[in-house]
Amino acid sequence: MLRKTKVLKVFLSLIAAIFFSLTRVAFADWSIGIGVGDRDHHDDRGYHHDDRQFYRWHDHPHYGYHMHFLPDGYYTIWVDGTRYYYYDGLYYTYVGAGDYVIVDPPIGAYVTAIPPDFQPIIINGRTYYADNGVYYVLTHHGYKVVPQPVIYAQPEPPPQVVITQPVTTVTVPPPAPPQDSFTINVPNKNGSFTAVEIKRSGNGYVGPQGEFYAQFPSVSQLKAMYTK
Repeated sequence: MLRKTKVLKVFLSLIAAIFFSLTRVAFADWSIGIGVGDRDHHDDRGYHHDDRQFYRWHDHPHYGYHMHFLPDGYYTIWVDGTRYYYYDGLYYTYVGAGDYVIVDPPIGAYVTAIPPDFQPIIINGRTYYADNGVYYVLTHHGYKVVPQPVIYAQPEPPPQVVITQPVTTVTVPPPAPPQDSFTINVPNKNGSFTAVEIKRSGNGYVGPQGEFYAQFPSVSQLKAMYTK
């Protein structure tokens, strides 16, 4: 009887050990499945990445990456009725189901700071802050995303003309530079006139209040700003 009792205890201990081992294996398999599923996968919407890994502008991530959470320190901006989330030069939009996707910088967006990767360059007389095909200009409201500027080729000055005669040599000077300042008399409502000075600036013109005209302004354009 004593021997049967010992055999039964050994048998029950063996069953308990096997059951405990199977439970641990099942729990480990479940944990591994969750970790791999959240770590990195690809579906029809784009690429998903570990929520603990955030990109910065100098990483140059591809637009279209999906993430489950926004990085700490982001703030919200609105452009043409669309909400964006901005952090360190990158823009995110919410696409549903807990997903945020990195998108192209929206034209017209204003931000208070840009990454140091953006260096100032002068194009057509205007200062831009550019990096990797993205351009900002500094305004009173902050840095504004603008389209890539068109670079205009500057015409070369005409060559100097020298006419040689048998006895004397006549040197014809180059033509005088174009006029840089113009005064336009804008009529007022009381019959008087306001003298408005327009100055040439690069490939356009600038008024007294700093407004820029791509072409020489008409009187009707100036009346809207300077009629008294």
